[in-house]
Amino acid sequence: MELRPPVSAVLGEVRTGLLPAAAALSRDSAAELMALVHGHPVPSRERPVTWAQSPVVLEGIDCRLATPDQRRVRAVGTVAARAAVVGGRILRSSARSAIVPAASDRRQKWVHYLDRPGVAEVLTRAPDNHAADLAAGFLAVRDGATDTFDPGAVAARLAVRVRRNPMLDQRPPLHTPTTRLRWAARIVEGAEATMTLTLYPDELRTADFVVGGFAELAAVQGLCDDIALHDWLLTVLTEVIDEAEMSELSRTPVDRVISPLLEHLVYLWMPGAATAPVIRRLWDVLEADPGFSRQWNARVGQLRDRLAVATLEALNRSTAAW
Repeated sequence: MELRPPVSAVLGEVRTGLLPAAAALSRDSAAELMALVHGHPVPSRERPVTWAQSPVVLEGIDCRLATPDQRRVRAVGTVAARAAVVGGRILRSSARSAIVPAASDRRQKWVHYLDRPGVAEVLTRAPDNHAADLAAGFLAVRDGATDTFDPGAVAARLAVRVRRNPMLDQRPPLHTPTTRLRWAARIVEGAEATMTLTLYPDELRTADFVVGGFAELAAVQGLCDDIALHDWLLTVLTEVIDEAEMSELSRTPVDRVISPLLEHLVYLWMPGAATAPVIRRLWDVLEADPGFSRQWNARVGQLRDRLAVATLEALNRSTAAW
């Protein structure tokens, strides 16, 4: 989707979870899984980790956009959604729309909107602070507000479609949550790119971007995909650590809790590798605060130490038994 004037804002959501398969998919298998639109090519790569991405899937919308003052803002158009398999293990689905003013306050025929994939036209007259209001209203929405624009629902339906594919044996090596990154981006001409990332306790995250031009605006989706992936990895790591702490009470061998993560997910940590250079400096913000890589390295080290201790204790018990 090409972004150009007069885009007011881009609103989207990324959902990230573990692919329900016992073994990691190869590049070719991942590409086959991502062939969601007949006759359309599936981009893929082998390095730095395997990756395959589906063609864009469109869904029509005619809905209200959320605003802080509850003003009635109607938008009609399409949501552009796509799925990707990363490392043969992680399923990521995302959906977004560029919000633009309509040339008329009258709804057009669907063929008009299908000619502009991933664009939603606002039929309501907009005030001067329109873009900021749309971003603030969208990011303030929580589950249950089903009467407003919700690209997360589109992304969720796409993920369900992929997960039900007969190629997948529904036997993941560990149980993990699905995280949501809801994001909004807008242009302030000449401004330095900024990002405000907020983490909520229910696996919801929001990211508010202000960028200086259309090149950066077009790169925000890739950055959000990258952030969502690494935030999900951190979330899973934290849950595994908590489960390891409880393993003694449940009499579950600690290596059975820790080993699947170290074997199947640790090698996928590559922050910024999939982000366009024009906006990659925003990763420096995340590395400074909250310090993604510092958290990851410290916690992975904690797990490796815990596994080493558990292995040594098991060896000592075996030796004593002899």
